[in-house]
Amino acid sequence: MRLWNSVHARLSGANPAQHRFLGHLLALLLLIPGRATFRNLSRYSPYHEKTFSRWFRREFDWVTVNHEAIQQTVPPDHEQVLAFDPSFVPKSGKQTYGLDRFWNSTHSRVEKGLEINTLAWIDVTTNTAYHLSTAQTPAGATGTTAATAATATTATTATTATTATTEETRVDAYLCHLRQVVERQLPLPPYLVVDGFFGKQKFIDGVRALPMHLIGKLRTDANLRYLYIGPRRPGPGAPKRYDGKVHWDDLSRFARLATDDPRYVLYHADVNSACFRRNLRVVVVVDTRTQHYAILFSTDLALSPLKIYQYYCARFQIEFLFRDAKQFTGLTACQARTAIQLHNHFNASLTAVSFAKLETHPTAPGAPVPFSMASLKRRYFNQHLLDRILDYLASGLSLEKFSPAYEALCNYGIISEPAT
Repeated sequence: MRLWNSVHARLSGANPAQHRFLGHLLALLLLIPGRATFRNLSRYSPYHEKTFSRWFRREFDWVTVNHEAIQQTVPPDHEQVLAFDPSFVPKSGKQTYGLDRFWNSTHSRVEKGLEINTLAWIDVTTNTAYHLSTAQTPAGATGTTAATAATATTATTATTATTATTEETRVDAYLCHLRQVVERQLPLPPYLVVDGFFGKQKFIDGVRALPMHLIGKLRTDANLRYLYIGPRRPGPGAPKRYDGKVHWDDLSRFARLATDDPRYVLYHADVNSACFRRNLRVVVVVDTRTQHYAILFSTDLALSPLKIYQYYCARFQIEFLFRDAKQFTGLTACQARTAIQLHNHFNASLTAVSFAKLETHPTAPGAPVPFSMASLKRRYFNQHLLDRILDYLASGLSLEKFSPAYEALCNYGIISEPAT
């Protein structure tokens, strides 16, 4: 992979042997058919499956690698934001780290398995998501007030597990992951975009403390208050701060703004949230055909309403990152149970997809390059197989039928030797 060689050359103090293995691993994930288990990886690699298992037990700085790859590829003048979202990973086994009951949005129910929470870098100009960091959500925590068995795995110390207090929740684990990435002092976009689940005071306060601005979605019955902008009333007492409750069936006090799509109209205003105890810039997206609406918000009162709408729409690109990793690079097919091995597997799977996208990144705005993981993976496999055939021919070996070299190529990557 050309991008990996460029990134590797820019990293200082890296272990050369480890980087050679990781470069080999990312290339394998983009070409192997079937599941991305240690055994299947070894069928297309000179490494034994136990070698893969041993390397996966070592810590690796995925954040720095992904950040360097993005910085080298995405032009700095492109609009960029961060997106954060959890994803369900099916997994069995009683001894698997982090095994618990999590929400599976595919089946719209709670199921037994694992959950990962991913921080992605969104290039809004080209509408593409790239992987930055992934941590596993610890078992035992809930979305509200349950105990947490262990803190979230960090970007560089995935094996760190400590007993948590009864006050910690999954929101605490998510904030812990974000905090560990931000504290690395890497240049990051100033906006974090999330879905409606994260419309909670604890999460908003935690993100603002990083410090970053949050863009998200509110409930359709959110309790908001207009800000009072009239003259100060005479006499003693505190000045008037609010000017009545927002009623969502009456948007006459909101400013109207058209979008490029005539189907959607934006209404925006700066209001106060009694629940979050802060002022927000709210953008109501109204579908003119059905009259359905969605309420978006930003903690940055200076951000354009149209930008809030565009940034939130770009957030959905993180779902394609999950989809491609699950379908093509084995995100859900890990042959491991320990925390650090799972951490490395999840990050390697998503990083492989990210590197594939970065290598096909369009060089100019408005000139999108069609991207297909299925086509790209088929091309990588064909190239790998042709290179192997050429290795035989370059050695002067014969490829006549029933020759040992011919049989070796026919049996390349098979699960079991055929009966003779």
